Amino acid sequence: MKRKLYAVLLMLAAAGTNTACGTAWKATVSTVYITDKGTVVGANIEDFNEDYYDEEELKSYITESVDSYIASNGDGSIELDSFQIASAGEKGSLAQLYLNYASYIDYAQFNDVTLYAGDVSKAKEQGFAFDTDFQKVEDSSLAGETDVSEIIEKKDLKAVIIGEETAVKIDGTIQYVSDGNVEITGKDTAAVSYDMEDPQEKLAYIIYQ
Repeated sequence: MKRKLYAVLLMLAAAGTNTACGTAWKATVSTVYITDKGTVVGANIEDFNEDYYDEEELKSYITESVDSYIASNGDGSIELDSFQIASAGEKGSLAQLYLNYASYIDYAQFNDVTLYAGDVSKAKEQGFAFDTDFQKVEDSSLAGETDVSEIIEKKDLKAVIIGEETAVKIDGTIQYVSDGNVEITGKDTAAVSYDMEDPQEKLAYIIYQ
């Protein structure tokens, strides 16, 4: 579960803050969306059935949290797109928070997680080892193991490398994923499993074109 972002969601929900939903893309589960422009949309969709928080204290916290990040990283580094609490029927309430980030670096820093989004070649330059087994993806399904050299040698591939349990959406078509911690859910979507409490947990790799 997201660390800082999830805390922000709880505080917004507790304060009863609502804004009109401005994003054209809608998520049904918590998702990190890497756009083709290099920006990131973070959608946090969580059950919310608590009602015992102090409204003013929580409003103050969220304001200070976002403003503090912007003060350190510049205008536009993060932006609250929308927030609402919707009925989830018998399950109670569902809190939906969308935040826009100028880059994957802003997402990683604000949420205190590992995230890279960009060219495979640049990922290698930044020290990502690709030291895991990979599965090829065909027609939105796993299609057998592949050697990492097949990925590295191609010049037009992009990568999302993430250390967080979440859904991931990309603008493109998934070609390869790390074995064991990524489930393919569509040609441009996947679900990542990751235990942030386990220091031996391997990062998830999603390679796409």
